[in-house]
Amino acid sequence: MRSATAAAIAVLTVVVAIGGGLAIARITRPPAPTPVRVSVTAPPTAVPSPTAVDEAALFRQPLSSGCATTQSVWVVTNGGGLLRYDGSAWSQVDDTLRSLTSVACAPTRAYAVGLVGALLLIDDAARQIRATDVTIEDLFGVAPLGDGALMVGSRGAVFILAGGDIQPYASGIDEDLHDLVAFSQTSAWAVGDAGITYRLDQRGWNPVGSGQAATLRAIAATTPANAVAVGDGGVVVAYASGWHTVKSGVNARLRDVIVEPALWIVGDGGTLLHGSLDDLRPIDLHTSCDLVSVFARGPRAEVWVVGVKGGAGGVWRLATDGTVTTHWGGC
Repeated sequence: MRSATAAAIAVLTVVVAIGGGLAIARITRPPAPTPVRVSVTAPPTAVPSPTAVDEAALFRQPLSSGCATTQSVWVVTNGGGLLRYDGSAWSQVDDTLRSLTSVACAPTRAYAVGLVGALLLIDDAARQIRATDVTIEDLFGVAPLGDGALMVGSRGAVFILAGGDIQPYASGIDEDLHDLVAFSQTSAWAVGDAGITYRLDQRGWNPVGSGQAATLRAIAATTPANAVAVGDGGVVVAYASGWHTVKSGVNARLRDVIVEPALWIVGDGGTLLHGSLDDLRPIDLHTSCDLVSVFARGPRAEVWVVGVKGGAGGVWRLATDGTVTTHWGGC
């Protein structure tokens, strides 16, 4: 339920590990040779618990992405702080002014990436946050992978975090990559500019034509053989032994997609689509805000949507039929 103020949460610890001197040359194919070591395990330093804040003020910042761990909902901002919902109230966990573009969650961890190679590792169980700089490139997409994550960004940047090491994980890719979905260190999809899609397998990263010229901004999949990608101009493509165009019925820039517990797509101007590949239906959230992120949470498979307009944001919690159960923020 909505609360006038956000309660304080348990003490978080913050570690900053700057990756100075990190090489940015890319390797041809996984696995990498000698990893480039970037410390993400420095001893944490305690910081005070966040104080309760006014929720109306809390959402007056540009929200950019969200995801859910087992315990929490995490929302990142582009030029603001880090927000956490513990099931009863929202708090600003960290007010460091970071330009974060995307966040993805595993059961007990969240990984956030942003401009100029920013990476946050959030341990929801230990209440620890570690920060590092990965590259001089902007990072736009991240996907959890075992004890680490894969990351993609501008000018074909692909990086992997595994076993405490961060290293380049592709070569020969020039396009901006906006999102990815990962299944293992040798199995993933990435999408980006000009309809580009790359599939990672044992041979490395291989381009697969999508039949589209529009930028693809998000991708979701249950297996490497079944994926859905969305992008500019209302473009939706589905992969099943090749990419096929899906009729979306909209012309908006589509920003995010999930395929579990069902197919949900969000985009600019309050665009929210739900249904199946054969029958995508619009749902009206009564907002003109750009919807930038969609994710599922919990055993009841709640659907959460993050939106932004100017410097204000909003978060919606939906039932599986699209009914709004809770709405936070002025967006």
